[in-house]
Amino acid sequence: MNEFRKAPSDCIIRQLRPDEYGIVRDFLYEAIFVPAGTVAPARDVVYEPYLRIYHEDFGTGCQDRAWCAQVGTDIIGCIWCRKTTTGYGSVAEEFPELAMSVKPSFREYGIGTQLLHAMLQDLEKDQCPGISLSVQKANYAYKMYLKAGFRIVRETDEEYIMVRKA
Repeated sequence: MNEFRKAPSDCIIRQLRPDEYGIVRDFLYEAIFVPAGTVAPARDVVYEPYLRIYHEDFGTGCQDRAWCAQVGTDIIGCIWCRKTTTGYGSVAEEFPELAMSVKPSFREYGIGTQLLHAMLQDLEKDQCPGISLSVQKANYAYKMYLKAGFRIVRETDEEYIMVRKA
């Protein structure tokens, strides 16, 4: 991976407003890692039970929270977490699970890192004991999580399950 390009100067990181929570579903689709040369799944895959848990009724759970990256009037990235015991990266009931995506044309600008830091600060402010996630081993983003203090606690053939404790 090359050095980060310079992020657009008008990119802001802010909390996602409740009236915008519906975009979590769209960014969930963008968060699905599709290796080069592989056909992306149909967009309606996000309605399958194993993915629906990440977006359905978002904002109603006690740990549901989200941040976004915005350029002009466009939201170009989103990071969110919620408590679930059935997610791919779920490790403990008290740890919400994290998901994140940045639109492809805005990747490698460091926007994901900015979103991650905003979320981690938000969780630390609320004294959350930790957060977990699942990331494909082939996804270069796992290195970003390691740099941010996550550690690998479990792995499958294709994924790392990572945790960052407060």
